[in-house]
Amino acid sequence: MKHLTYTLDNFDAFGAYLQSHAVVSAYDDAASVLVQIFTASTDIQLCSKVMAQVTEQMPKAVVVGSSTVGEIADGNTLTDQTVVGFTFFTSSKVDCIALPCKPGREHALGQDFFKAVTAIGDDIAGLLILATPLSIDATAFLNGLGSFGIDYPVFGGGAGDYAQMNRSLVFSGTEIFTHGIVGVVLRGPSLRVDCQTYLGWRPLSKEMIITKVDGMVVKTVNDAPAFDIYSRYLGLANDENFFLNVLEFPFLMKRNEEDIARVPVAVDKDGGLQFVADIAEGERFRIGYGDPSLILSNAEDIHKTAMTLSPQAIFLYTCGCRRFLMQDQTNLETLPFQAVAPAFGFYTYGEFFFREGDPQLLNSAMVAVCLREGDIAPYADESSTKRQVDQNPNDPYAHQHSRIISRLVHFVNAVTHELETANQSILKMSTTDQLTGLNNRRKLDEALENAMGVAQRYKEPFSVILLDMDHFKKVNDTHGHLVGDQILVHLADILRHEIREADILGRWGGEEFLLILPHTEMDQALPTAEKLRRVIEQTRFPVVEHKTSSFGVATYNEGDDLTHILERADRALYEAKKAGRNRVQAQSAS
Repeated sequence: MKHLTYTLDNFDAFGAYLQSHAVVSAYDDAASVLVQIFTASTDIQLCSKVMAQVTEQMPKAVVVGSSTVGEIADGNTLTDQTVVGFTFFTSSKVDCIALPCKPGREHALGQDFFKAVTAIGDDIAGLLILATPLSIDATAFLNGLGSFGIDYPVFGGGAGDYAQMNRSLVFSGTEIFTHGIVGVVLRGPSLRVDCQTYLGWRPLSKEMIITKVDGMVVKTVNDAPAFDIYSRYLGLANDENFFLNVLEFPFLMKRNEEDIARVPVAVDKDGGLQFVADIAEGERFRIGYGDPSLILSNAEDIHKTAMTLSPQAIFLYTCGCRRFLMQDQTNLETLPFQAVAPAFGFYTYGEFFFREGDPQLLNSAMVAVCLREGDIAPYADESSTKRQVDQNPNDPYAHQHSRIISRLVHFVNAVTHELETANQSILKMSTTDQLTGLNNRRKLDEALENAMGVAQRYKEPFSVILLDMDHFKKVNDTHGHLVGDQILVHLADILRHEIREADILGRWGGEEFLLILPHTEMDQALPTAEKLRRVIEQTRFPVVEHKTSSFGVATYNEGDDLTHILERADRALYEAKKAGRNRVQAQSAS
């Protein structure tokens, strides 16, 4: 395998390059050729002209490409350029699938795409995907693609348009799509394709929850318009510069124990945030910010991994927000790859990545793809990569911008952690009964509201048990309030030990305790109350020895409200007391 990269300044010079001895000899010796064109332009005529010029000189080549938000040539980050990468394979084969996509058909198209890939043949080593995420749901496409199970790497990126958020392009041969997918199937028994990815973003804000989603629009966060979090925490305006201003501050969340990011691209009229990658109602997230020191540390790890693979070419697909964050220091991340093998790629609107599990649409990430034909040979010169990473070891001012940002990110993260710890402590104090350590009345009221909401929404039953220690006033009158407190603490420990993990227990007031049993009918709640009655009856309490309790049980019925349920439990408790105490009484709906 051999890879060459060309930065296109004018078409005459490009034509001469295509006819040069180095290119012609590599083309003649190749079994197959992949040409990738990555361009800052969304001019269809320009893209067509570049493709036509390549195809005329290289009729057997597979020619694909996309519009970008930054270009990478020989490991260097470029802007407003058109770069062309030529990969000449010695024995491997390259096939192309290019399909338009109507919005709403992405999942089905992904399934059709998988079938088309499978029909091409065996020995598939990898699949390169280019797509237009501004106009189609790329996540749905990837889900469809992965619905049959994939055992080869999938990689690539979403086409960009230099933050115009208007139109992006992917193309192949003579076809150019504003709504479409281009795939390149790489196959051959000697071809090795290894994909690595990393993020490098750290959480800054407190944890928040996505409370309403409509398609790819997050409507509310913590039940308030989603845009409010960017206005409140970062002072961002809802104007034509929103996307540029928010690039560095994605949502950070966990999926399958992995950190992923999601970058909003626009704000709708109701304050909802538009995304180009999937995001789900109920997901928890924090606002994040890129940490240059973490990015470069992760990058160095990937550079070392790349060296062990002895690649002959490296394709890079990296989010446009990384270029925005790193500014003139982006080469610290990308250039060391060139010391390992020719490094070529583009800055994306989303990165496609699959190594294990389902294909994913990432945001804010770097995907590095190492390719080689034949066996892996030891990489001898690790020092060259080290030299690229640390270009000015004796300059005390070198890269101070990145270091300052990293320290500020660390500072904000530490302050956020301290505030969250303090808030959790305050919250616990505000919802915990000081004497028993159980939930207090406020927390029980909140739990009852939640249980009622679940019951009404999903027709799920729940029950409540109200219990009161018998003749407790005599304890206080005879032995004093300190002994009375000891009895209540002991009773709380018994109840805590005997209930299920899903049950919610708290002190209702005085010597009364309330137990909420989710997903529980009356025929299950009554045995629970009876078990607790027996355990309390058999317990030796401090000073007073034996004490008993009375129980009132009620269950949610359709059409109930909380007042009715609690009134029934209270009446049942009263009837248990009236009937002689130390007993369980149920009260059905009246």
